[in-house]
Amino acid sequence: MRGDIILVGLGAYARAKYIPLIEDAVSSGRASAFHVVELDSVRGDVDAFFRPRTCRPASVSWVPDLRRRAIWYSGHGEDVLTALARPGAKVIVSTEPKAHLGYLRAALRLGLDCLVDKPIVLPMGADGRPAADRLVGALAELKEICVRTGGRCVVMTPRRYNAVYELIGRYARRASRNLGTPVTYIGIEHHAGVWNTEEEILSREDHPYRYGYGMLCHSGYHYIDILAGLLAHNEDHFGRLTVELDVHRATAADQVGQIGPDPVSRLLGDAPVARLFPAPPFWGETDIVSSGAARRAGSRETVCLFRLDLLQTSVSLRNWRQLPADVYDKNGRYGSETIRLNIGPFAAIEARIFKRAHLSTEAHPQLRREAHITLWRNAGFLGGAALRERLYPARDTLVRNADLRTGRKRLFDDWLAGRSGKSSLESHTRPISLFAHYLAAVTTDGANRDQAAPLRAVSKVQA
Repeated sequence: MRGDIILVGLGAYARAKYIPLIEDAVSSGRASAFHVVELDSVRGDVDAFFRPRTCRPASVSWVPDLRRRAIWYSGHGEDVLTALARPGAKVIVSTEPKAHLGYLRAALRLGLDCLVDKPIVLPMGADGRPAADRLVGALAELKEICVRTGGRCVVMTPRRYNAVYELIGRYARRASRNLGTPVTYIGIEHHAGVWNTEEEILSREDHPYRYGYGMLCHSGYHYIDILAGLLAHNEDHFGRLTVELDVHRATAADQVGQIGPDPVSRLLGDAPVARLFPAPPFWGETDIVSSGAARRAGSRETVCLFRLDLLQTSVSLRNWRQLPADVYDKNGRYGSETIRLNIGPFAAIEARIFKRAHLSTEAHPQLRREAHITLWRNAGFLGGAALRERLYPARDTLVRNADLRTGRKRLFDDWLAGRSGKSSLESHTRPISLFAHYLAAVTTDGANRDQAAPLRAVSKVQA
Protein backbone atom coordinates (compact mmCIF):
# COMPACT_ATOMS: atom_id res chain seq x y z
CA MET A 1 0.00 0.00 0.00
CA ARG A 2 1.32 3.40 -0.94
CA GLY A 3 1.48 5.58 2.15
CA ASP A 4 3.19 8.57 3.72
CA ILE A 5 6.79 8.70 4.91
CA ILE A 6 7.41 10.25 8.33
CA LEU A 7 11.01 11.52 8.72
CA VAL A 8 11.98 11.94 12.38
CA GLY A 9 15.06 14.16 12.52
CA LEU A 10 16.31 16.54 9.83
CA GLY A 11 19.99 16.81 10.69
CA ALA A 12 22.92 16.98 8.29
CA TYR A 13 22.77 13.28 7.47
CA ALA A 14 19.04 13.24 6.76
CA ARG A 15 19.27 16.33 4.56
CA ALA A 16 22.11 14.91 2.50
CA LYS A 17 21.04 11.26 2.32
CA TYR A 18 17.31 10.80 3.03
CA ILE A 19 15.69 13.88 1.54
CA PRO A 20 16.76 13.06 -2.07
CA LEU A 21 15.47 9.49 -1.64
CA ILE A 22 12.19 10.69 -0.16
CA GLU A 23 11.70 13.30 -2.89
CA ASP A 24 12.26 10.63 -5.54
CA ALA A 25 9.78 8.30 -3.83
CA VAL A 26 7.10 11.00 -3.76
CA SER A 27 7.70 12.19 -7.33
CA SER A 28 7.62 8.60 -8.63
CA GLY A 29 4.37 7.83 -6.82
CA ARG A 30 5.87 5.20 -4.51
CA ALA A 31 4.97 7.40 -1.52
CA SER A 32 1.99 9.73 -1.33
CA ALA A 33 3.61 12.48 0.77
CA PHE A 34 6.13 13.01 3.55
CA HIS A 35 6.10 14.61 6.97
CA VAL A 36 8.91 15.88 9.19
CA VAL A 37 9.24 15.67 12.96
CA GLU A 38 11.89 17.93 14.51
CA LEU A 39 12.91 19.82 17.64
CA ASP A 40 11.22 23.17 18.08
CA SER A 41 14.60 24.83 18.63
CA VAL A 42 15.53 24.47 14.93
CA ARG A 43 12.39 25.91 13.31
CA GLY A 44 14.35 28.57 11.47
CA ASP A 45 16.84 26.10 10.00
CA VAL A 46 14.10 23.74 8.83
CA ASP A 47 12.10 26.55 7.22
CA ALA A 48 15.23 27.84 5.45
CA PHE A 49 16.12 24.37 4.19
CA PHE A 50 12.74 23.73 2.54
CA ARG A 51 12.13 27.26 1.24
CA PRO A 52 13.96 26.80 -2.12
CA ARG A 53 12.87 23.18 -2.65
CA THR A 54 9.98 22.22 -4.91
CA CYS A 55 9.15 19.06 -2.95
CA ARG A 56 8.06 20.09 0.52
CA PRO A 57 6.66 18.17 3.49
CA ALA A 58 2.92 17.90 3.90
CA SER A 59 3.45 18.86 7.54
CA VAL A 60 6.21 19.66 10.03
CA SER A 61 5.58 18.68 13.65
CA TRP A 62 7.60 20.17 16.49
CA VAL A 63 8.60 18.47 19.72
CA PRO A 64 10.21 20.24 22.72
CA ASP A 65 13.99 20.40 22.83
CA LEU A 66 14.85 19.01 26.27
CA ARG A 67 18.49 18.16 25.62
CA ARG A 68 19.78 20.62 28.22
CA ARG A 69 18.02 18.44 30.78
CA ALA A 70 19.64 15.32 29.24
CA ILE A 71 16.25 14.25 27.86
CA TRP A 72 16.55 13.09 24.26
CA TYR A 73 13.10 11.61 23.84
CA SER A 74 9.82 12.46 25.54
CA GLY A 75 6.19 11.40 25.21
CA HIS A 76 5.64 14.26 22.75
CA GLY A 77 7.29 12.10 20.10
CA GLU A 78 4.74 9.33 20.58
CA ASP A 79 1.90 11.87 20.44
CA VAL A 80 3.15 13.19 17.10
CA LEU A 81 3.59 9.72 15.58
CA THR A 82 0.12 8.69 16.75
CA ALA A 83 -1.37 11.76 15.09
CA LEU A 84 0.48 11.12 11.81
CA ALA A 85 -0.04 7.36 11.65
CA ARG A 86 -2.16 6.31 8.67
CA PRO A 87 -2.53 2.97 6.89
CA GLY A 88 0.67 2.27 4.96
CA ALA A 89 2.69 5.00 6.73
CA LYS A 90 6.39 4.35 7.25
CA VAL A 91 8.82 6.00 9.67
CA ILE A 92 12.49 6.92 9.21
CA VAL A 93 14.30 7.49 12.52
CA SER A 94 17.29 9.75 11.87
CA THR A 95 17.67 11.56 15.18
CA GLU A 96 20.64 11.79 17.51
CA PRO A 97 21.26 8.09 18.39
CA LYS A 98 20.25 8.54 22.02
CA ALA A 99 16.66 9.20 20.87
CA HIS A 100 16.42 6.14 18.58
CA LEU A 101 15.07 3.73 21.18
CA GLY A 102 12.19 5.99 22.22
CA TYR A 103 11.02 6.70 18.68
CA LEU A 104 11.37 3.06 17.61
CA ARG A 105 9.34 1.88 20.59
CA ALA A 106 6.60 4.38 19.77
CA ALA A 107 6.49 3.65 16.03
CA LEU A 108 6.67 -0.14 16.34
CA ARG A 109 3.96 -0.18 19.02
CA LEU A 110 1.75 1.50 16.43
CA GLY A 111 2.59 -1.31 14.01
CA LEU A 112 4.47 1.04 11.66
CA ASP A 113 7.37 -0.01 9.45
CA CYS A 114 10.61 1.71 10.46
CA LEU A 115 13.97 2.46 8.90
CA VAL A 116 16.64 3.45 11.43
CA ASP A 117 20.20 4.73 11.20
CA LYS A 118 23.09 2.97 12.87
CA PRO A 119 23.69 2.47 15.72
CA ILE A 120 20.20 1.02 16.09
CA VAL A 121 19.92 2.10 19.72
CA LEU A 122 22.25 3.81 22.18
CA PRO A 123 21.03 3.54 25.79
CA MET A 124 22.80 5.96 28.10
CA GLY A 125 23.85 5.50 31.71
CA ALA A 126 23.40 7.95 34.57
CA ASP A 127 27.03 9.05 34.08
CA GLY A 128 26.27 10.34 30.60
CA ARG A 129 28.20 7.52 28.93
CA PRO A 130 26.79 4.81 26.64
CA ALA A 131 25.42 1.84 28.59
CA ALA A 132 26.85 -1.00 26.53
CA ASP A 133 25.36 -3.63 28.85
CA ARG A 134 21.83 -2.55 27.86
CA LEU A 135 22.23 -2.80 24.09
CA VAL A 136 21.37 -6.49 23.65
CA GLY A 137 18.33 -6.17 25.91
CA ALA A 138 17.07 -3.09 24.07
CA LEU A 139 17.28 -4.92 20.74
CA ALA A 140 15.42 -7.91 22.19
CA GLU A 141 12.68 -5.55 23.41
CA LEU A 142 12.24 -4.05 19.94
CA LYS A 143 12.08 -7.50 18.36
CA GLU A 144 9.38 -8.51 20.84
CA ILE A 145 7.34 -5.42 19.96
CA CYS A 146 7.63 -6.29 16.26
CA VAL A 147 6.31 -9.79 16.91
CA ARG A 148 3.43 -8.47 18.99
CA THR A 149 2.28 -5.63 16.71
CA GLY A 150 3.44 -6.67 13.25
CA GLY A 151 5.71 -3.63 12.94
CA ARG A 152 8.83 -4.08 10.90
CA CYS A 153 12.27 -2.52 11.34
CA VAL A 154 15.11 -2.25 8.85
CA VAL A 155 18.59 -0.88 9.65
CA MET A 156 20.37 1.50 7.27
CA THR A 157 23.59 -0.47 6.69
CA PRO A 158 24.31 0.07 2.98
CA ARG A 159 27.63 -1.79 3.11
CA ARG A 160 25.57 -4.98 3.15
CA TYR A 161 24.85 -4.09 -0.49
CA ASN A 162 28.52 -3.40 -1.29
CA ALA A 163 29.39 -5.54 -4.32
CA VAL A 164 33.11 -5.74 -3.44
CA TYR A 165 32.43 -7.04 0.08
CA GLU A 166 29.83 -9.44 -1.30
CA LEU A 167 32.34 -10.81 -3.83
CA ILE A 168 35.16 -11.51 -1.40
CA GLY A 169 32.76 -12.78 1.27
CA ARG A 170 31.26 -15.27 -1.19
CA TYR A 171 34.71 -16.47 -2.22
CA ALA A 172 35.93 -16.91 1.36
CA ARG A 173 32.80 -18.76 2.48
CA ARG A 174 32.86 -21.07 -0.54
CA ALA A 175 36.57 -21.85 -0.15
CA SER A 176 36.13 -22.39 3.58
CA ARG A 177 33.28 -24.86 3.10
CA ASN A 178 35.01 -26.72 0.26
CA LEU A 179 38.28 -27.08 2.19
CA GLY A 180 36.68 -27.75 5.57
CA THR A 181 38.84 -24.95 6.99
CA PRO A 182 37.51 -21.85 8.75
CA VAL A 183 38.35 -18.30 7.77
CA THR A 184 41.45 -18.15 9.96
CA TYR A 185 42.16 -14.41 9.75
CA ILE A 186 39.99 -11.34 9.14
CA GLY A 187 41.64 -7.95 8.77
CA ILE A 188 39.55 -4.79 8.23
CA GLU A 189 40.93 -1.25 8.02
CA HIS A 190 39.00 1.96 7.47
CA HIS A 191 40.94 5.20 7.02
CA ALA A 192 38.44 8.06 6.95
CA GLY A 193 40.85 10.92 6.18
CA VAL A 194 39.24 13.62 8.31
CA TRP A 195 40.66 16.85 9.74
CA ASN A 196 38.32 18.79 12.02
CA THR A 197 39.22 21.65 14.33
CA GLU A 198 38.18 21.84 17.96
CA GLU A 199 35.50 24.44 17.36
CA GLU A 200 33.98 22.34 14.57
CA ILE A 201 33.83 19.23 16.73
CA LEU A 202 32.18 21.18 19.55
CA SER A 203 29.64 23.03 17.41
CA ARG A 204 28.50 20.48 14.83
CA GLU A 205 25.57 18.25 15.78
CA ASP A 206 26.71 15.44 13.46
CA HIS A 207 29.84 14.91 15.54
CA PRO A 208 29.13 12.25 18.16
CA TYR A 209 32.61 12.91 19.58
CA ARG A 210 31.18 15.78 21.60
CA TYR A 211 28.72 13.49 23.37
CA GLY A 212 31.13 11.02 24.93
CA TYR A 213 31.19 8.50 22.11
CA GLY A 214 32.59 8.59 18.62
CA MET A 215 33.90 6.46 15.78
CA LEU A 216 32.04 3.28 16.77
CA CYS A 217 28.69 5.10 16.65
CA HIS A 218 29.60 7.19 13.61
CA SER A 219 30.64 4.73 10.90
CA GLY A 220 32.26 1.96 12.93
CA TYR A 221 29.05 -0.05 13.18
CA HIS A 222 29.26 -0.81 9.42
CA TYR A 223 32.56 -2.63 9.85
CA ILE A 224 31.55 -4.45 13.04
CA ASP A 225 28.52 -5.63 11.06
CA ILE A 226 30.81 -7.03 8.34
CA LEU A 227 33.14 -8.62 10.91
CA ALA A 228 30.22 -10.21 12.77
CA GLY A 229 28.90 -11.74 9.55
CA LEU A 230 32.23 -13.37 8.75
CA LEU A 231 32.65 -14.68 12.29
CA ALA A 232 29.10 -16.03 12.08
CA HIS A 233 30.10 -18.15 9.07
CA ASN A 234 32.81 -19.77 11.17
CA GLU A 235 30.43 -20.38 14.05
CA ASP A 236 27.71 -21.85 11.86
CA HIS A 237 30.10 -24.30 10.20
CA PHE A 238 32.77 -24.98 12.83
CA GLY A 239 30.99 -24.81 16.17
CA ARG A 240 30.15 -22.33 18.91
CA LEU A 241 32.65 -19.52 19.45
CA THR A 242 33.53 -16.94 22.06
CA VAL A 243 35.28 -13.72 21.15
CA GLU A 244 38.05 -11.98 23.09
CA LEU A 245 38.92 -8.35 22.36
CA ASP A 246 41.83 -6.01 22.93
CA VAL A 247 40.79 -2.46 22.02
CA HIS A 248 42.70 0.83 22.18
CA ARG A 249 41.44 4.29 21.29
CA ALA A 250 42.45 7.89 20.69
CA THR A 251 40.00 10.74 21.26
CA ALA A 252 39.23 14.07 19.64
CA ALA A 253 41.34 15.71 22.35
CA ASP A 254 44.24 13.41 21.44
CA GLN A 255 43.86 14.39 17.80
CA VAL A 256 44.29 18.06 18.69
CA GLY A 257 47.47 17.26 20.62
CA GLN A 258 48.81 15.15 17.77
CA ILE A 259 48.41 17.92 15.20
CA GLY A 260 49.59 20.80 17.35
CA PRO A 261 48.84 24.53 17.08
CA ASP A 262 51.06 25.52 14.13
CA PRO A 263 49.27 23.57 11.37
CA VAL A 264 45.91 24.72 12.78
CA SER A 265 47.09 28.35 12.77
CA ARG A 266 48.21 27.91 9.17
CA LEU A 267 44.81 26.46 8.26
CA LEU A 268 42.73 29.08 10.06
CA GLY A 269 44.89 32.10 9.35
CA ASP A 270 44.00 35.01 11.61
CA ALA A 271 41.10 33.19 13.26
CA PRO A 272 41.63 32.54 16.98
CA VAL A 273 42.80 29.04 17.84
CA ALA A 274 40.87 28.09 20.96
CA ARG A 275 41.60 25.35 23.45
CA LEU A 276 38.04 24.35 24.23
CA PHE A 277 38.20 20.74 25.30
CA PRO A 278 36.99 19.83 28.77
CA ALA A 279 38.80 17.09 30.62
CA PRO A 280 38.43 13.43 29.58
CA PRO A 281 36.57 11.10 29.60
CA PHE A 282 33.83 13.13 27.96
CA TRP A 283 35.25 13.00 24.47
CA GLY A 284 34.54 10.09 22.20
CA GLU A 285 37.02 8.07 20.21
CA THR A 286 38.17 9.32 16.79
CA ASP A 287 40.46 6.32 16.24
CA ILE A 288 40.36 2.66 17.26
CA VAL A 289 42.81 -0.18 16.79
CA SER A 290 41.72 -3.62 17.93
CA SER A 291 42.67 -7.25 17.77
CA GLY A 292 40.75 -10.31 18.78
CA ALA A 293 40.44 -14.08 18.79
CA ALA A 294 37.44 -16.28 18.14
CA ARG A 295 37.88 -19.47 20.13
CA ARG A 296 35.89 -22.67 20.45
CA ALA A 297 33.47 -22.35 23.33
CA GLY A 298 34.81 -23.88 26.52
CA SER A 299 38.38 -24.21 25.26
CA ARG A 300 41.41 -22.12 24.33
CA GLU A 301 41.49 -23.45 20.77
CA THR A 302 41.68 -20.52 18.36
CA VAL A 303 39.56 -20.74 15.23
CA CYS A 304 40.14 -17.24 13.87
CA LEU A 305 42.24 -14.17 14.65
CA PHE A 306 41.03 -10.74 13.55
CA ARG A 307 41.89 -7.06 13.43
CA LEU A 308 39.56 -4.09 13.10
CA ASP A 309 41.12 -0.63 12.77
CA LEU A 310 38.88 2.43 12.41
CA LEU A 311 40.82 5.64 11.91
CA GLN A 312 39.45 9.13 11.43
CA THR A 313 42.99 10.50 11.82
CA SER A 314 44.54 9.70 8.46
CA VAL A 315 45.62 11.66 5.42
CA SER A 316 43.06 14.32 4.49
CA LEU A 317 42.62 16.61 1.50
CA ARG A 318 41.59 19.58 3.58
CA ASN A 319 43.56 22.77 3.07
CA TRP A 320 40.72 25.29 3.47
CA ARG A 321 39.55 27.31 6.44
CA GLN A 322 35.81 27.56 5.84
CA LEU A 323 33.57 24.54 6.04
CA PRO A 324 31.60 23.69 2.89
CA ALA A 325 27.94 24.74 3.02
CA ASP A 326 26.89 21.10 2.70
CA VAL A 327 29.46 19.78 5.14
CA TYR A 328 28.38 16.20 5.74
CA ASP A 329 31.23 13.86 4.72
CA LYS A 330 32.82 16.59 2.59
CA ASN A 331 35.35 18.31 4.83
CA GLY A 332 38.49 16.91 3.20
CA ARG A 333 37.45 13.29 3.67
CA TYR A 334 39.86 11.04 1.75
CA GLY A 335 38.71 7.57 2.68
CA SER A 336 40.03 4.12 1.92
CA GLU A 337 39.17 0.68 3.27
CA THR A 338 40.83 -2.71 3.08
CA ILE A 339 39.63 -6.19 3.97
CA ARG A 340 41.73 -9.36 3.89
CA LEU A 341 40.58 -12.91 4.60
CA ASN A 342 42.85 -15.95 5.03
CA ILE A 343 41.61 -19.54 4.74
CA GLY A 344 44.42 -21.42 6.48
CA PRO A 345 47.44 -22.21 4.28
CA PHE A 346 45.25 -22.56 1.19
CA ALA A 347 43.98 -19.17 0.02
CA ALA A 348 43.65 -15.50 0.83
CA ILE A 349 41.65 -12.71 -0.76
CA GLU A 350 42.05 -8.98 -0.24
CA ALA A 351 40.10 -5.98 -1.49
CA ARG A 352 41.19 -2.37 -1.25
CA ILE A 353 38.56 0.27 -2.00
CA PHE A 354 39.97 3.74 -2.34
CA LYS A 355 39.27 7.15 -3.80
CA ARG A 356 41.42 8.93 -6.34
CA ALA A 357 41.36 12.72 -6.23
CA HIS A 358 41.21 14.57 -9.56
CA LEU A 359 41.17 18.17 -10.69
CA SER A 360 37.96 20.12 -10.33
CA THR A 361 36.77 23.64 -10.97
CA GLU A 362 35.03 23.57 -7.61
CA ALA A 363 36.66 24.68 -4.37
CA HIS A 364 36.76 21.14 -3.02
CA PRO A 365 38.36 18.17 -4.80
CA GLN A 366 36.30 15.58 -6.61
CA LEU A 367 36.94 11.91 -5.90
CA ARG A 368 36.60 8.74 -7.97
CA ARG A 369 36.17 5.39 -6.25
CA GLU A 370 38.28 2.45 -7.45
CA ALA A 371 38.91 -1.06 -6.19
CA HIS A 372 41.85 -3.47 -6.29
CA ILE A 373 41.22 -7.16 -5.57
CA THR A 374 43.99 -9.73 -5.10
CA LEU A 375 43.63 -13.50 -4.71
CA TRP A 376 46.49 -15.70 -3.47
CA ARG A 377 46.25 -19.50 -3.73
CA ASN A 378 48.35 -22.53 -2.82
CA ALA A 379 48.56 -23.49 -6.49
CA GLY A 380 50.76 -26.53 -5.99
CA PHE A 381 48.21 -28.07 -3.65
CA LEU A 382 45.00 -26.78 -5.21
CA GLY A 383 45.98 -26.39 -8.85
CA GLY A 384 45.28 -23.32 -10.93
CA ALA A 385 46.92 -19.90 -10.63
CA ALA A 386 48.93 -18.85 -7.60
CA LEU A 387 48.08 -15.15 -7.93
CA ARG A 388 45.25 -13.22 -9.51
CA GLU A 389 44.74 -9.49 -9.24
CA ARG A 390 42.58 -6.93 -10.92
CA LEU A 391 42.05 -3.18 -10.70
CA TYR A 392 38.45 -2.10 -11.11
CA PRO A 393 38.19 1.51 -12.36
CA ALA A 394 35.45 3.94 -11.40
CA ARG A 395 33.34 3.09 -14.44
CA ASP A 396 33.27 -0.64 -13.67
CA THR A 397 29.91 -2.05 -12.60
CA LEU A 398 31.47 -3.70 -9.54
CA VAL A 399 32.75 -0.36 -8.24
CA ARG A 400 29.51 1.46 -9.03
CA ASN A 401 27.68 -1.18 -7.01
CA ALA A 402 30.16 -0.71 -4.16
CA ASP A 403 29.25 2.95 -3.84
CA LEU A 404 27.47 3.80 -0.59
CA ARG A 405 24.93 5.94 -2.42
CA THR A 406 23.98 2.95 -4.56
CA GLY A 407 23.70 0.68 -1.53
CA ARG A 408 21.69 3.28 0.39
CA LYS A 409 19.22 3.66 -2.48
CA ARG A 410 18.82 -0.10 -2.91
CA LEU A 411 18.23 -0.56 0.81
CA PHE A 412 15.75 2.34 0.92
CA ASP A 413 13.88 1.02 -2.12
CA ASP A 414 13.73 -2.48 -0.63
CA TRP A 415 12.35 -1.09 2.64
CA LEU A 416 9.79 1.06 0.86
CA ALA A 417 8.62 -1.94 -1.20
CA GLY A 418 8.29 -4.15 1.88
CA ARG A 419 11.44 -6.21 1.31
CA SER A 420 13.37 -6.38 4.59
CA GLY A 421 15.49 -9.54 4.63
CA LYS A 422 18.80 -7.93 3.66
CA SER A 423 19.02 -5.75 6.77
CA SER A 424 16.15 -6.69 9.07
CA LEU A 425 16.30 -6.09 12.80
CA GLU A 426 16.59 -9.86 13.30
CA SER A 427 19.72 -10.00 11.16
CA HIS A 428 21.47 -7.49 13.45
CA THR A 429 21.35 -9.68 16.56
CA ARG A 430 24.93 -10.90 16.22
CA PRO A 431 26.38 -7.52 15.15
CA ILE A 432 24.74 -5.78 18.12
CA SER A 433 26.26 -8.36 20.50
CA LEU A 434 29.74 -7.74 19.08
CA PHE A 435 29.14 -3.97 18.93
CA ALA A 436 28.21 -3.99 22.63
CA HIS A 437 31.54 -5.56 23.54
CA TYR A 438 33.47 -3.04 21.46
CA LEU A 439 31.51 -0.18 23.01
CA ALA A 440 32.17 -1.53 26.51
CA ALA A 441 35.89 -1.67 25.74
CA VAL A 442 36.22 1.92 24.49
CA THR A 443 33.97 3.48 27.12
CA THR A 444 35.97 1.89 29.93
CA ASP A 445 39.20 3.28 28.42
CA GLY A 446 40.98 -0.01 28.25
CA ALA A 447 41.59 -3.43 26.85
CA ASN A 448 38.91 -6.07 27.12
CA ARG A 449 41.18 -9.11 27.10
CA ASP A 450 39.53 -10.91 29.97
CA GLN A 451 35.93 -10.59 28.83
CA ALA A 452 35.04 -13.45 26.52
CA ALA A 453 32.10 -12.35 24.40
CA PRO A 454 29.91 -15.31 23.42
CA LEU A 455 28.78 -15.09 19.82
CA ARG A 456 25.96 -17.59 20.09
CA ALA A 457 25.02 -17.55 23.75
CA VAL A 458 23.58 -14.06 23.34
CA SER A 459 22.68 -14.28 19.65
CA LYS A 460 21.08 -17.51 18.56
CA VAL A 461 19.40 -16.05 15.48
CA GLN A 462 21.26 -16.56 12.23
CA ALA A 463 22.73 -13.39 10.74
